[in-house]
Amino acid sequence: MSRRNTQKYGAPLYGVAWPTGDFIYMAGGGNMGIENKVVVVKSLGLTLSEELTKFNTGTDAAYRLAAHPSGQALVLGMAQGGVQVVDIHRHPEDPDKTPELRASPISDSSAAQSIGVLKSLSFSSDGKLLALGYESGRVEIRSWPDLDLVRGWQASASKAIRSADFSLPHGDGILMTTDEQGLAWLWNADDGERVMQLPPPADMPPVTFFRCQSARDAGGVVIFAAVKSARKGHVLKFRQLASGELRLEARTRGPVTDSPICGFVASPSGALLGCVTPDGDQVVLRADTLTSALRRPQVHMTFATALAFSSRERHIVSVSADASAVLSPISRVAGEASTLLILQTILALMLAIALYVYFVL
Repeated sequence: MSRRNTQKYGAPLYGVAWPTGDFIYMAGGGNMGIENKVVVVKSLGLTLSEELTKFNTGTDAAYRLAAHPSGQALVLGMAQGGVQVVDIHRHPEDPDKTPELRASPISDSSAAQSIGVLKSLSFSSDGKLLALGYESGRVEIRSWPDLDLVRGWQASASKAIRSADFSLPHGDGILMTTDEQGLAWLWNADDGERVMQLPPPADMPPVTFFRCQSARDAGGVVIFAAVKSARKGHVLKFRQLASGELRLEARTRGPVTDSPICGFVASPSGALLGCVTPDGDQVVLRADTLTSALRRPQVHMTFATALAFSSRERHIVSVSADASAVLSPISRVAGEASTLLILQTILALMLAIALYVYFVL
């Protein structure tokens, strides 16, 4: 079985999830002779396996993917509308055995079939709720696993909802949304009432918001926003004050990407922020300082679409419309990567000298 840090899986990939463990789930397709599928692969250190097993999604491709926090199910937002739910059957007696993917009966329910064309989907931290962002500008919160409608509202009058994410440090009581107009809003998840709009920095060129992620640090609640300004990618850091207001606390020193950010996610602990771009770049920032922990330009040949952190936050995997997935290690300590590179260079020089002495002198 071939193993390397870059693999191709035979279909454009639009979503990726990495629950606890070594198995990674990727979804995509394209019709016209390209299979629509979910694939299971395995991370082994710095390498990715080939496809271990797959689940065929029929005549429609999954454009969005979310893993239930339990790691026991995947929800797929389909290109033509609706969702499919795939159950993950692990093997507790043999954790290294490839999980099995099976169609869930939920997919055939009237609730699942009532869902339209989605642009985003994400779970609450406890897995009891699923937030859906629609092409129509509507946001819905549905219960899990029955997918019954809990509440819904029109979050954008005319633009699609680009992202809809629960805020964990708010106990999932706040929903953060962005739309394709580039606006970012916070909503009360209990009643759908608008709480506030995230303000763009006054001294930056026109800013459009891509996605928001939240975390809690020693100073309280923070919200990170990936934004586009002057056609480049930036990250903003807002802090919630005791009054409940949000204040812009920091931003990256200049652009972190040379093209707009098109994939943005926080690591499980909130300590790291991952970005991908249409140029196929991978970037990871340390959330406390907004400084770089990883920067790999053009690891994909074309548009990167999604990314996910490992549960231990030592690796990141991104996927692309070119059917590739790329696994990269992350430096958690400033200077760690450069120190490792120096040590590798020294060892290589020492080996070269030893070989020269042995064979020549």
